[in-house]
Formats: sequence, structure tokens, C-alpha cells
Amino acid sequence: MSKVIQKKNHWTTKVHDCTVCKDAEGELNVGLLGGAENGEFPYVGDVNEDNVVYKDGKLTEGDLILEVEGLAVSGLPLYDVLTVIKNCKGPVRLKCVRQGR
Repeated sequence: MSKVIQKKNHWTTKVHDCTVCKDAEGELNVGLLGGAENGEFPYVGDVNEDNVVYKDGKLTEGDLILEVEGLAVSGLPLYDVLTVIKNCKGPVRLKCVRQGR
């Protein structure tokens, strides 16, 4: 039997978790773009670094969002992704992957 070897540049090695706190209005201060209605994964747009409060990790513009609070969001329209985030209580846990360059 052969072992499956994961290459160093495989996308799964770039997956990271990030926890972002909402502000007083319940916003993350992170722009989200894409979504299934555009034929794309949801991804991070503008990050307002002055207003974003990280509890853990860090987001970068262009990061693909794979999960929100453990719920897979690939294939969901952006509206549904935003609804999931809106309904989260407390800090929002995101699982993201940096796009290859």
C-alpha cells in the first residue's frame, strides 16, 4: 500500500481559523463578496483593520470562507452566509483558506 503524501503547496495547508468579534451594531467590519449566485466561494473583501477586533487569527483580503461556526458555506449565496453571521451570538468563528498566488 502506498501512503498519500500531501504536498507542501496543497491548499489544505493554507487553511486557518479566525475568530472575529462583532462591534456594538453587530457588524464584523469585514466586507464579504462572492457567493454561489456569482459562481464563487464567499470571500473576504475590504478589511477595516482600524475597526476589526480579532479574538484569534487574522483575515486577509481575498481569503476564501469555508465555514462559519462550523457550518460549511461553500455553495451558499452571499445573503445566506451573511444571515448565518448575523445570527451568531458573540465572536464569529471562521475557517478560511488563502488563495494561491
